[in-house]
Amino acid sequence: MIQNYFDYITYVKQYSDWTLKNYKKALRKLEDYLVTIWKTADDPESIRLVDIYNLQENLSKSWLSARTCAGIIWGIVSYFKYCKNVLELDILDYHKIHTPKIPDRQIWYFSAEDKKAILRIANEWYWYREETRLRNKLLVYLLLHTGLRCHELAKIKVFDIVWESLQVVGKWGTRRFVYLRKELLDMVYLYLGKRKNDSMYLFWGYKSDHISTDQIRHTLSKVGKLAGVHVYPHKFRHTFATDLLHVPWSNIYTVAKLLGHKRITTTQIYLGTDNSELKKTQFWLKFS
Repeated sequence: MIQNYFDYITYVKQYSDWTLKNYKKALRKLEDYLVTIWKTADDPESIRLVDIYNLQENLSKSWLSARTCAGIIWGIVSYFKYCKNVLELDILDYHKIHTPKIPDRQIWYFSAEDKKAILRIANEWYWYREETRLRNKLLVYLLLHTGLRCHELAKIKVFDIVWESLQVVGKWGTRRFVYLRKELLDMVYLYLGKRKNDSMYLFWGYKSDHISTDQIRHTLSKVGKLAGVHVYPHKFRHTFATDLLHVPWSNIYTVAKLLGHKRITTTQIYLGTDNSELKKTQFWLKFS
């Protein structure tokens, strides 16, 4: 039953690789607990709310952060939703499972100095063979100038690029367009001209048709170490969104569209700002 659930969220719901990884981790936590009370997740009808509450209590007493505990509970709720709504089983009321309160999310983005250091490394890489060097440089520039999620970047197909636009397949299979400026398009065509593989994916992988998200993270981690900056894929997305919001004629609806958000509230969470920006905005008003 659990494998059927994973197939459902993979191929029907089309959750991202990162979400799938976290939900599998959540089900492992549930299984580990249920074994101690002689139950199994493959028999959801035998599980009671008190079992979930006891698991939550155990998690809250562990070394795990509140956000991690919340993620585990969300994964468990997703499984019971599947059992109730898809399999139509008579199970516990998953609406009564309460996720723990978590602190406001801190949004981290690159400063102008950070971006300068990262781009310097991306442009000066020379110890890789040319195709790999061009690929790594293109990874950095695409993330910085399009705000793509890591799994979206990994699955770009060559024919998704049409003139200055790039069609992106995001969460739940939703499609949107982002736009590539001339300098970025030149990098794409230069890389395509140098690569040895004729894969349909822009970034081909050694073990699969396309590059893996782990490989992207590993590459960016190297960039960060060389640049002296803490780097991870989603930080580029935060930076892209924050920079867009500071464009004088932009608005949150435009930013949400480019990021592929269904709700404006999601965009509001992503778009952090510091005190200097708040002060500059307030002092923009004429003093009279």
